[in-house]
Amino acid sequence: MESIKWVWENLKGFRKRYILCFVISMIVPLFMLINPTFQRTLIDRVLTGGEIELLVPTVLTMCVVTFIRSLLNYSSVALVEASSLGLVYNLRMKIYRHWQKQDMKFFSDNTAGDLMTIMTSDIDMVRHNLVFVFRQIVSSVILFLAAATYYFIMNWKFALAMIALTPFIFLATYIYRSKVKTIYKELRKRLSRLNTDAQENIEGNRVVKAFANEYHEIEKFNEKSDSFRVQNLEAQYIWLRFFPIIEGLAQSMSVTTLLVGGILMMQGPGVLSPGEFMAFNSLSWAVTEPFRQLGQLFNDLQRFFASATKIMSVLEEKPEVQNAADAIVTGAKFKGEIEFRNVGFAFGDNPVLKDVSFHIRPGGTLALMGETGSGKSLIANLVSRFYDVDSGEVLVDGRNVREWDLTTLRSNIGMTTQEVFLFSDTVDGNIAYGNFDLPEEDVKRNAEIAAAQFINQMPEQYNTIVGERGVGLSGGQKQRIALARALAIRPSILILDDTTSAVDMETEKYIQEQLETLDFSCTKLIIAQRISSVRKADVILLLEDGVIAESGTHEELIARRGKYYELWRIQAGVDEADEARIAELNAKNAAAAKGGAF
Repeated sequence: MESIKWVWENLKGFRKRYILCFVISMIVPLFMLINPTFQRTLIDRVLTGGEIELLVPTVLTMCVVTFIRSLLNYSSVALVEASSLGLVYNLRMKIYRHWQKQDMKFFSDNTAGDLMTIMTSDIDMVRHNLVFVFRQIVSSVILFLAAATYYFIMNWKFALAMIALTPFIFLATYIYRSKVKTIYKELRKRLSRLNTDAQENIEGNRVVKAFANEYHEIEKFNEKSDSFRVQNLEAQYIWLRFFPIIEGLAQSMSVTTLLVGGILMMQGPGVLSPGEFMAFNSLSWAVTEPFRQLGQLFNDLQRFFASATKIMSVLEEKPEVQNAADAIVTGAKFKGEIEFRNVGFAFGDNPVLKDVSFHIRPGGTLALMGETGSGKSLIANLVSRFYDVDSGEVLVDGRNVREWDLTTLRSNIGMTTQEVFLFSDTVDGNIAYGNFDLPEEDVKRNAEIAAAQFINQMPEQYNTIVGERGVGLSGGQKQRIALARALAIRPSILILDDTTSAVDMETEKYIQEQLETLDFSCTKLIIAQRISSVRKADVILLLEDGVIAESGTHEELIARRGKYYELWRIQAGVDEADEARIAELNAKNAAAAKGGAF
């Protein structure tokens, strides 16, 4: 019942149409009883009784009844289609809005394939039940009860013979339902895995082809597809075991009609007339058909419950990162001050940051270096509050980030992520993503700062569609468009996560020079592996195993001869002998300069 209640809640705005559809669906079966009554009149009074004058009126009345029934059916279908599409619209918008409010943990816990299954197959199954299954169940129940009542009014002995088999059909259906319930839940999970595998391969097609692993991926997909097929077959096999029982009992009702009807007619004209027998016989389908459909209806119902349960469970997930009730909202530009105070963070049982503290003044530049997994990108994510710290505080402009409204906080941060994502839109649309009203000249100016002059050589320049995820661009080109996008919002805090890793040294130098002369105040947080990317920073932090191993300016860290110094030597290609010669040469130059001064 919880799933039915949930559907009703999401029918908001379309409930009146659906109620009217249900009312019509309850009326239509009653029209099924009218024509058999007129058939009895045709046989008993016109054909047998000789009342020829009743032939035309009776036939015309039957035609009118059929027309009205068809019109009601048409109206019912039109209403249910309109209301079901309204439900689909409401659900899709509700789910999409819910996803937009989720934090990073939600998208880590739920695969893209699973979420797309919810948005497509699960919603379609809910709609199918709303359009067909629910109406069919109501219509079948009303039809069965009306036909049974009609039988009892006309001849109670005949009615008892017809209804006697129904308890056995209900018992078989109940047992079938209990056996197939869990199978459809697992079937839904396997469909989700199949969709996830397909989506991963579509997105990773370059990697697959680069390693010539097409046949391996085909085998993987075949395994998932076969698993889905086997589960589907299991559900069908269970139905096939019960189908002969249900179908046999349903068909036996037709045999019972002929057998019992024949016996009653042979007892004399006062027991059962030929017209009554024909009326009963024409109505026998009204009793048998609902039971014949029970299996398929229960199949679809179980799929509905599995899909509805999954959708509801996802909609019930609450983001861990949420606005406080009294979150600060401001339209003023941030100063850009950042401070970490004894910050600790762990993914599950895996600690990533341990007691990290640092401070960046407004307009300053902080650089982060360290091995993969040392927590560099996590620090950027904590500033933007994609995650909340386990201990300590992250402050922006002197306030804990938990105090800021999320939109206010993030609208003051321009961020380029390690994995560049571009939308399947124009170059202009991607750069202006943070400000859709950005003038074209500003788009071009930010592209120039990001060294994205290559745009002018593209077929339609800034109106060129970059393709899904920027598939038509090189890694360096995507990085430069992403940088232009971050700069376009004129952020108070600019986070550059490995932004120039795919560009050449000359382009990197140009970008650094442009970032030093921005026409707006901006605090920079640079994450990089190249010494050349960080050497001009006010402070460089070297992270190791989640703690700050070294901190200082480039010159200070070189002088300490620690881990940073070793990185500099490796990247500069300077060994100990080279350094000794450089030191000796510097000493001679210094001595010569001193001697020349006297």
